[in-house]
Amino acid sequence: MKKLFAILLVSLCSMTMIEPAEAQGPKTKYHGEVYVSGGYGVGDAQLHRLQLHTIQGARIGECFSMGVGLGVDWYTNDIESGIAVIPIFADLKLYAPTLGNFDPYLMVDLGYGFAAEEPQLGGLMFGAGIGFKAGIFNMSIGYHLQQLGIQGLSIGMSAIQLKLGVAF
Repeated sequence: MKKLFAILLVSLCSMTMIEPAEAQGPKTKYHGEVYVSGGYGVGDAQLHRLQLHTIQGARIGECFSMGVGLGVDWYTNDIESGIAVIPIFADLKLYAPTLGNFDPYLMVDLGYGFAAEEPQLGGLMFGAGIGFKAGIFNMSIGYHLQQLGIQGLSIGMSAIQLKLGVAF
């Protein structure tokens, strides 16, 4: 009887460990985001910013997403005058394994932004932060840097940033 029970137990464990062919490897699905953000300027060039971005990409498994982002940023000290910058960037997120609809993550954005009125005026765009996704709601806080330069002259505009949006 003990041998029969042991054989049944080993058989059941073996069957639960075998996954169907389509379930092997990480599951990949479409991942998109749209968000608005505000940034409080810090550092030498303390320009505040308002941003509207979209990210289109893929969620790979439960713990990783990557995508390409495009947006428009408004850098200003007052609402009446400022500079519009168009960023194009890669977005990477590392999600903590959780249960349910609450997904905390670490994020990094890296790309290039150019001035809308003067496209030759551009430079590195970098962002990093922590956030969470709860259902479709997405929120993060972090650091954002946009450099603008031409012919060897460059200025870096840094900010503490808060993003609010939806993820689908």
